[in-house]
Amino acid sequence: MNKKYIWVYFIIFYALWWVKELWLVQYLDLMDPVSRAITSATIKIVIWVIPVILLVKFIEKSKPFSYLQLHHNFRKGLKWTCYVSLALIFYFLIINLIVLKNNIDFQIGINGWLNTILLVGITEEIVFRGFLLRKLMDSYRFWKANTITALLFVLIHFPIWFYKGLFEFPYILSSILTVFVLSIIFGFVYKKSNSLWSVIIIHSFYNLLVVLFN
Repeated sequence: MNKKYIWVYFIIFYALWWVKELWLVQYLDLMDPVSRAITSATIKIVIWVIPVILLVKFIEKSKPFSYLQLHHNFRKGLKWTCYVSLALIFYFLIINLIVLKNNIDFQIGINGWLNTILLVGITEEIVFRGFLLRKLMDSYRFWKANTITALLFVLIHFPIWFYKGLFEFPYILSSILTVFVLSIIFGFVYKKSNSLWSVIIIHSFYNLLVVLFN
């Protein structure tokens, strides 16, 4: 049970998130920006974070913050955060300002700040690196566990791509590859730093750069 429950959890988790992204989102879009941002954030915390905390506490019999490595190696995590963040800044500047000639847009709405930048790193990394990757490493070697995690991380993005009409070639191939590679990098940094905060900050920082250069 301790090893197999995770797949039952993920089936339920994916089903709930697909319902939210493909059905409930149309009603969220009717709300004013502030209400939409707060409601979306609440829903994501309920679907993503709370179940993981309960599973860790009652099935893994561990303290959630410790199990998810939110108490570990904060300074070492910051070192990795700086390295990867500098690489991301360099990449985005080269690609967007020099190659694509894109402008930086600093106009970010409340939903962008709350759900795309601030909250996304916390919620998604708690589920995929802090919980899933760590759990898979109990049964598989790191790179196999990291690859499975990356594939599942790609899959969780499918409903929003469908909803926004972005599931078309060649865009979808680029999106899948980008998310997969990022997930592999996040997993590698998580393993090296032994701190979930490193990938939480890097993930949110990456989303900030995407919004700024979008």
